Formats: sequence, C-alpha cells, structure tokens
Amino acid sequence: MKVSVIIPSYNSAKWLAAAVESVRGQIRPADEIVIVDDGSTDDTASLCRTFGEGIKYVHRENGGLAAARNTGVRNSSGDCMLFLDADDILLPNAIHDLARTAEASPEAGVVYGFVLQRRKLATDAQLHGRPYAAGKPPHPAKAHFWWTPIPTAGCALIRRSLNEEIGGFDENFRQVEDAEYWLRCGVTAPFEHCDSVVLDKTYIPTSLGQQTEGSIWYRLQLQRKFLLWCSARGVDTSFLETTPSDMVDHALKRIARQKSWGILPMILEQAREMGVRSPWYWRSLFMALILKANGRQALPIKACPVVYCAWQSE
Repeated sequence: MKVSVIIPSYNSAKWLAAAVESVRGQIRPADEIVIVDDGSTDDTASLCRTFGEGIKYVHRENGGLAAARNTGVRNSSGDCMLFLDADDILLPNAIHDLARTAEASPEAGVVYGFVLQRRKLATDAQLHGRPYAAGKPPHPAKAHFWWTPIPTAGCALIRRSLNEEIGGFDENFRQVEDAEYWLRCGVTAPFEHCDSVVLDKTYIPTSLGQQTEGSIWYRLQLQRKFLLWCSARGVDTSFLETTPSDMVDHALKRIARQKSWGILPMILEQAREMGVRSPWYWRSLFMALILKANGRQALPIKACPVVYCAWQSE
C-alpha cells in the first residue's frame, strides 16, 4: 500500500516546518509528501525550498482548502491519502497504525483514528475521533449529518478509489468541507476505526473552522446538498429520519445558543425557501425583528453564499 500525505498550506509558514517534520518522523514513512501552496503571500514558497528531497511542492492560485486538497490528489500517486493541515502534528505511529488497519480491512474506504484536540492551553486537550462513524453504509453518513465525528481529514486514510468515485472535495464549501466529504463517502464505502491517537491538533481562533456563523450556515448547506446528491444517484435517505423542519430548527437552535445573530436573517430565508414554518421559525423571526429594530446588522450576503446546489451546474 502506497500512502501519500498531502499538506495544503495557505500562509502557514509559521507551522509548516513542524508539520513536515512530523511526517518525516513516522515509524512507517509516507511514500510521498505533497505540499500544495494555496496562493500564500508569506514565506511558504521559500521555506519549502529548504526541505530538500522527498517533498513535492505545488503552487496554485488561492482557492480554499477543498481546492488545495483536490490539487494535491491530482499531483500524488498513492493508493491511500492523508490530508494533513499545515498547522497539525502527525504522531509518529500514525501512518503505521492507520495503514495496518486499512490493510486488515481492505473493504474500508476510510480508516480514521483518535485526535488530541487542543484549544488555548495544552491542559484543555480533549480526545476526539471516537468510533461512532465506523461501520457499513449508510451508518457513517448518518453519523456525520448533524455533527462531525471525524473532526479533521488529518486523522484518516482515504482510498484513492473512493475519492475518485465520489468526485473529491466540493470546492464550493469554504467551511465544513470535511463533513460534506464524509457524507458522500459514508453512503459509498465502509469506515473503519483505528484504536490509536494519530494526530495532535491545536485550534487557532482565527481559523475558518472556528467561525461559528459560517459553521452554522455551511452545515445547512451541506445537508441540503447531500439530499440532492443522493436523490440524483437514487440513494435512499430515509435512514436519516429527518425533515426540512429538523434541519432548519437545528440551525436556529445553534444560533440562539451561541448568540450568532448575524446569520439569523439568512437562515430564516433558507427556512422560507424550504417551506418551514415551525415554532422555532416564528420565535426566531420575532427575535430577528427585535434585533433589526435595535440596529443589529446581519452578515453581508457574500459571507453566506448559497452553494448547496452549485455542483449541479458543474
């Protein structure tokens, strides 16, 4: 089994060297390392020239994480791929343990392990990536519809054949692209869990993944896209046991709980488009009117692109 590690980097020179060193320090070495410079304006390019042999450097115009990963796939040749974020650390046992699990489960399209997630302090670390998403289709997809049991692609090996079958990452999504990707994978191939901690991830407050409004918006977008994607392929989604009202209410409850009021008018517009008039809709509409009367501004429209059906015209 040939393993390619793909590292997208956008203005990540501060962390990139440590990420590369973590890959080079593997017990079971990666067969190739591909760095995709996603139009960085920092010292990423010059830093990559210092890494020496064994690193493939690819530069592209800025297009976002999903686009950079797809570029990495096109410039790699492994049977399995691991998408490592430039500010993450791959633990020394990661490729060995993930590959061993993948070899023992040849039917699995995705093999993932535990992630040590850190917030502001090292003492805030929590263990994520539990085996809730392991199993045969459609279980992995159902596990990812509301939340994301596999918190980042850096803790997983994905078979190239599965990536090609589902069409790679959707470049319309600038947030939760992992969750959208896992949904399509999860109705296509089994997921297997590796009982090892494979990744050390520190969340940066300014990263896209930490922008709450975007997370709420794109979660509803990916849910709508997934239902359309399945319908176009004749995939029965009754296993989700959900309705448009469930999806909208989920978003509205997150807005209320996290006080992410800037996204509220756009979610209400999505609710009207979906024909939802639930109690949560009316309650949230009343709150939106109060906020508007008090001068509270909504996020600009461009911050909330409607992308759930963009793939249909590609």
